[in-house]
Amino acid sequence: MPATLDAGTIVGYCVGEPWNQQAVFKGIGVPVISDYEIWKNNPEKVFGVTKAWADKNPKTHLAVVKALIRGAIWLDAENNKNRPEAVEILSQKQYVGADYDVIANSMTGTFEYEKGDKRPLPDFNVFFRYNATYPYYSDAIWYLTQMRRWGQINEEKSDAWFIETAKKVYRPDIYMAAANALIAEGKAKASDFPGEKETGFKPAQTDFIDGIVYDGTKPNEYLAKFPIGLKGKQKVTGGKVVE
Repeated sequence: MPATLDAGTIVGYCVGEPWNQQAVFKGIGVPVISDYEIWKNNPEKVFGVTKAWADKNPKTHLAVVKALIRGAIWLDAENNKNRPEAVEILSQKQYVGADYDVIANSMTGTFEYEKGDKRPLPDFNVFFRYNATYPYYSDAIWYLTQMRRWGQINEEKSDAWFIETAKKVYRPDIYMAAANALIAEGKAKASDFPGEKETGFKPAQTDFIDGIVYDGTKPNEYLAKFPIGLKGKQKVTGGKVVE
């Protein structure tokens, strides 16, 4: 993306790091806003497998989830002390391959909006704290609401459908099995994870740039709050929106 921007083929892009910071370092572009400022602590990256693979390889699936949790814990260790080492690994050509300083610009608690305008942003990259790795149903449902809003789901769906669909894909049972195994092995603490009363639904969220409150248990009510987008009994047909 930076090379394409530099060539003038595009005039902007939306991308994860380090490619925003690469544009700043090269002097060819500036980030307008970070996703952290659009939705604080939003869910972004995902590790997903097919149900067929998971059913066939339960031990491997559990082992990979355990490894991901351990990696996330390491990355978010106190004061981000391991981030410089992580940046060193990521900067190797067989991985991300960007310069160390470019990756470090966002990975070590700061973000540069333009040359010289570097601001503290300690939660720009969050891997484990705030239960970042836990598969909340409400996160899945938010994505489904946007798929409905913008026509990727072209028929009205009940709240129950949103919730049932999320539960088929997001599997806190597998996550907690991995977490409990790590706790038993002394590689994690029980206090690091949600407790037994966790429902999979975050409290109503207000950390969106548009100020609209999102409650994952009421997806259609959330959709109805938007002046633009599909909702209710609308559906897309023949390139037109009909009631």
